[in-house]
Amino acid sequence: MPLAKSFGRLQMATAWVAREGMKNPDQAGAAAADYLRLFALVALGYLWMRMAEIGTKQREGDEALFYQAKVDTAQFYFDRILPQTGALFAAIMSGSDSTMLFNDEAF
Repeated sequence: MPLAKSFGRLQMATAWVAREGMKNPDQAGAAAADYLRLFALVALGYLWMRMAEIGTKQREGDEALFYQAKVDTAQFYFDRILPQTGALFAAIMSGSDSTMLFNDEAF
């Protein structure tokens, strides 16, 4: 399940940022933006999963099309958006070395 895999990445990234950030604050700083996006994608994935669960129970009646759209949008999210968590996880785990290589004088 894509959401479970992404949640696992979030858990590992959280542990890594907490552990490495205590040793070297640059690690947490370099990971910050990617970590926040990873967290957001997983949180939204959870919300889309909940909407899809409700939508699959509401396939009949006046609002069937509305609920089908929720299910379809959730599927799109899991197929096209949630996989971005893999790249974000890789960026987080790459650490701060390449970010910190830049010379302050160059700016």
